[in-house]
Amino acid sequence: MSLIHLEHVTKLYDPDLILDDISVSIEHGDRIGLIGRNGTGKTTLIKIIGGMLANFKGSVVSAKGLRIGYLSQEPELTRDCTLRQEMLKVFEARRALEDKMLLLAEDMETAESPLLLAQYARIQEQHERLGGYDYEHQINRILGGLGFSELDFNLPIRVLSGGQKSRATLAKLLLEQPHLLLFDEPTNHLDINGIQWLEHYLNTEYNGAVLVVSHDRYFLDKVVRKVWELDEHKIKIYRGNYSKYSETKVVEQLVGARAFKKQQAFIAHEEDFIRRNLAGQRTREAQGRRKKLARLERVEKPKPDARTLTLNFTPETRGGNDILRCEKVGKQFGDKVVFTNLTLEVYRRDVIGIIGANGTGKTTLFRMILGQEQPTQGELWVGPTLKFGYYTQELEGLNLDNEIIDEIWALRPNQTPEEVRSFLGRFLFSGDDVFKQIGNLSGGEQSRVLLAKLLLENANVLLLDEPTNHLDIPAREALESALAEYPATLFIISHDRYLLNSLATKLLIFEAGKDGATTRFFEGTYAEYEAQQQQASAEKQNPQEKHQRGSRDSEIAPIVVPKPRSKSKRKRKIKAQRLVGSN
Repeated sequence: MSLIHLEHVTKLYDPDLILDDISVSIEHGDRIGLIGRNGTGKTTLIKIIGGMLANFKGSVVSAKGLRIGYLSQEPELTRDCTLRQEMLKVFEARRALEDKMLLLAEDMETAESPLLLAQYARIQEQHERLGGYDYEHQINRILGGLGFSELDFNLPIRVLSGGQKSRATLAKLLLEQPHLLLFDEPTNHLDINGIQWLEHYLNTEYNGAVLVVSHDRYFLDKVVRKVWELDEHKIKIYRGNYSKYSETKVVEQLVGARAFKKQQAFIAHEEDFIRRNLAGQRTREAQGRRKKLARLERVEKPKPDARTLTLNFTPETRGGNDILRCEKVGKQFGDKVVFTNLTLEVYRRDVIGIIGANGTGKTTLFRMILGQEQPTQGELWVGPTLKFGYYTQELEGLNLDNEIIDEIWALRPNQTPEEVRSFLGRFLFSGDDVFKQIGNLSGGEQSRVLLAKLLLENANVLLLDEPTNHLDIPAREALESALAEYPATLFIISHDRYLLNSLATKLLIFEAGKDGATTRFFEGTYAEYEAQQQQASAEKQNPQEKHQRGSRDSEIAPIVVPKPRSKSKRKRKIKAQRLVGSN
């Protein structure tokens, strides 16, 4: 069943064409990934589907009663509400029925009226049809899954960080259970645990349709079953997840190139025959071939690959073999313990992926390696011949008042303007783009400037803190390729599991605890670590599995007990139910 259908949708932001004659449908249960380079119109398309943008040509037809939930990159929450109060707004109708039931129960304590009993039963049935009293459990489960602790539930929205507000908006949207979820970069403010929880929720609990704009290829692989590629103002549909799309795209390009080459050879042969025989004895045959050639459906010439980043990180000096040693290192700020007991040895050309919940001390470790912070316990030793390059997720190190060309020129003052502009062209800044003020750039553009500066530092150790956060998929792939060729040492803090799995051979895991985070080391790829975690989780849920591999006993779902209401409310509810039953 189609939830929504777009017919010949065209959108212009004068004079630029954004979407051109788009006709697509979203069916019940669809899991669709919408991909494309930054600036191709993905958010515009989502807003048209969600009814938030009306000035376009074409039509959008929705199923009757369709409820759409849209997760934008700008959270819309009530500042003075607590986090829990904001979630409870989703259940206002159910809570209003509860208030009516309580009032009726109080009236029935003083007068046993058949009319009151019938009214109570009717409201109770309506309440249970909406889901009953389980919403407290739903709120706790979804907030917990997205990384909130119970201590956060009573915090006012105004004191939450930007990332927490984004997660709160996502939680509220999931609680609303719309028929169609429209996601615009839903994993941007989630750590790996939160992303994995969201994947599980969408795959096992949510029954509606999902259309997601995301540059998180691992997430797309886990969740989507169809890919819409938005390129040159049009959509092309591919079946399968992101990896399947990538494979199909490569084959498609090879087949297209071969078909074009073959047809061009055929056309050249026919044109040569026509030219040689049009005025000779085989004139009629030549004329016939010319007519057939005029009617021939031409294979489209393969388009050159779109411009992407050109990166090459080259150390100025080799550096030593011993990079870092940590012996029972810990860090705290005042009474707050960040992490404890970190023991680690890193050698030249190691690629260390660093993962863990937000606030567990990953960035603090980088600052300690750079000498910006000192350990409060243990010993930390850094090799003496190292030159560090540091990429911060907050995009620090940029002068927002500078033009792009001046920001780079400051690092290479002896180069000519033409040389600096040529260098910036490798980072997709061409023409007058190089004169843009850095403070006016998008996050993706600022990220490219910071990568340009990082490349010029010629460091022999790179510390990268969420380097792909603002990059589209082609830029992420270019960065991965460059880092794979980097002949030195890499530390990468990231929740981009595709990046980690492509590069990291060792993982440092920060795990939150009551007395600060603890750390552990894993030798292997991210995929191997994830498989180990899944196995451990399965064994924890079913302890006998460890000793009885291959057992076919069915898995028993845990019983979920909703949070009890207050005693007085429960007593009145039970008494009212007894009265209804005795009637």
